[in-house]
Amino acid sequence: MIKCPGTGRPVSTGIEIEPSVFHRLPNMSAHMLCPACGKEHVWMTASAWLTGEPRLVEQRAPEKTAAA
Repeated sequence: MIKCPGTGRPVSTGIEIEPSVFHRLPNMSAHMLCPACGKEHVWMTASAWLTGEPRLVEQRAPEKTAAA
């Protein structure tokens, strides 16, 4: 799955792959015709995720505020 940059919706790449193989893929680009918006997208394997598996989300440290 990837996120459509136009609609923000998750869409399937149409690729079926075993989780053990997916996690060993190098970061590379791929092209697809998006079913959500009808446009062609270039996406990176690092931005894709498998359905049914937890998606890694970048966590930010809380912002520090100065006392007045």
